[in-house]
Amino acid sequence: MVLWNITTLVAFGFINFFSYSIYYFMNASLKIKFREDGHLFAWLASLWVGGLPLLGYSILIYLTVYIYSHEKKQQPLYFKNFLVFALQVSVMIPVFITTKKLVLVSPFIGLYVSIMLALFATQLVTIVSYHLLYSVSWKGKRWRQKAFEFVWMDAFSISTFLFVNRLLPQLENGFYWRLSSQAFLLIFVILRFGMRSIGISQRDKIVETMNESQELNGKLSVANNQVLTAFALSLEKRDAYTAGHSERVAMYANKIAIELGVDPKIQRSIYLGGLLHDIGKIGIPDVVLNKLGALTEEEYSIMKRHPVIGEELLRGIYHNYPLIKEDEKQVIIEIVLYHHERPDGKGYPRGLYDDQIPIWSKIVGVADAYDAMTTNRSYRPAMTTERAASILINGSGTQFWRRAVEALVKIEGIEKKSMLV
Repeated sequence: MVLWNITTLVAFGFINFFSYSIYYFMNASLKIKFREDGHLFAWLASLWVGGLPLLGYSILIYLTVYIYSHEKKQQPLYFKNFLVFALQVSVMIPVFITTKKLVLVSPFIGLYVSIMLALFATQLVTIVSYHLLYSVSWKGKRWRQKAFEFVWMDAFSISTFLFVNRLLPQLENGFYWRLSSQAFLLIFVILRFGMRSIGISQRDKIVETMNESQELNGKLSVANNQVLTAFALSLEKRDAYTAGHSERVAMYANKIAIELGVDPKIQRSIYLGGLLHDIGKIGIPDVVLNKLGALTEEEYSIMKRHPVIGEELLRGIYHNYPLIKEDEKQVIIEIVLYHHERPDGKGYPRGLYDDQIPIWSKIVGVADAYDAMTTNRSYRPAMTTERAASILINGSGTQFWRRAVEALVKIEGIEKKSMLV
């Protein structure tokens, strides 16, 4: 029996040594770090195995290692840290005494619940004392959540340790077999200390990597949008009369989409589609694109190719581009291809009818026509907003989508009585 007690002391000596040696740091604030190790595990297990005497022994071993480690590293010993240890013990003991009778109700579940309550109460006091003693702000909650994550892991580990520790004398008859089993159990505890910290640490690294990846994707997405915008705006330099046209169309289209309650995820694609709606004109000869006056039938036929040219251009660019989702690409491409289609089927390039035309294409079609009418062109001066709105209303249901026209008129605050219908 004496030798068995000696093995228990040796085992808990090792447990307390490794409980200090294997740790994990959490940032409680910019200056204060919360050091999470396994000493609560070791101390509570000591209470269950050997009561207050073994707890006192475990505390002595742990503090000896703690003080020696600080002196070896020439680190200061703070009174506040010892006060936290005292508060932990003062909470752990009464909760242990109060809840240990749960084992009589259920040997394993009662043991687990009792340990969980003791660890939770002790960790709660630890966190509160950190806030009060070290003036840590209550705003940051991530470190507190991680601290409590150790509680349920440790509760399960201690329950398993104690349950197996009680079964060993019944399963192993010889002293040396018991000693071997005790050593095996000790190795389990030490490995558990290491795995508990590694698990949390690895998960944090994964979360950090994911956050960095999302941030990088965001930056690349912004860069991509800037490149596409520059690509579209470079087209306008070929024609002074269309300067700023794509940006205004994108703005009007986005406002109409918001007014119509379009899904916010699609609104972004509609805005980009508005910016790129005339990208196909990059393939139209300057002699046609910049002609002063009306186009001939042949020239107009050439001009009507720009939606198809734009669609082919974007499909080539987006083919292997992972930063824009497939559904977003499709919205942008459909805007470029179909923004000149009409509800009456007289549009181009496909001659689609109302229900066949995607709503985002019809929205951009209205925004495109409105901006074209209210800005100076080589063949005519800008119209008033009232005159342009009148033309849109008269063309509703035939040339333009009625709902988009009504939304634009509302957004622009144009009084219908002031229109020339």
